Amino acid sequence: MTGEILFKLVSALLPDDVRQLMAAGYGQEAGRIIDELDMLRLRWREREHVHVDRKVCSDIQVRLNELRAALRED
Repeated sequence: MTGEILFKLVSALLPDDVRQLMAAGYGQEAGRIIDELDMLRLRWREREHVHVDRKVCSDIQVRLNELRAALRED
């Protein structure tokens, strides 16, 4: 259940949203949001390591990678 909630959170922020935040001068703030979501993912995996849905975990990681890639674009 926690994994699905986390997936909803990372899915709500789109790579284009990150680009727009960067264009508006909020790149550092967007990066911190992404970092915090990643920390939440790590805590979830540590706390519920036995019951972690590997597909959801993978989907979350893919989305975070997409958001980070958007953050690195010029």
